[in-house]
Amino acid sequence: MDTRTQTLPPGWRIEATGPFPGSRACVLRLTHVDGLEALWQVEDGAAQCEAVKQLAAAMALTGESYREQDEDPPPLLST
Repeated sequence: MDTRTQTLPPGWRIEATGPFPGSRACVLRLTHVDGLEALWQVEDGAAQCEAVKQLAAAMALTGESYREQDEDPPPLLST
């Protein structure tokens, strides 16, 4: 297997999530700034879902981000 680091071309973002409460799906999504989107959704328990979970965990551990920072984040709620 080729294990060289891979990057997405400029303008593309990746999201790996799931499964969520109330849903048994893992989702891998590629999006482009022009609005193009590729979406893969698989059920929890499938080998592909495990791969999506591992990718999401690896992205979280390394601080990788698939989204650009919000220009103006919403205000924090106060009590």
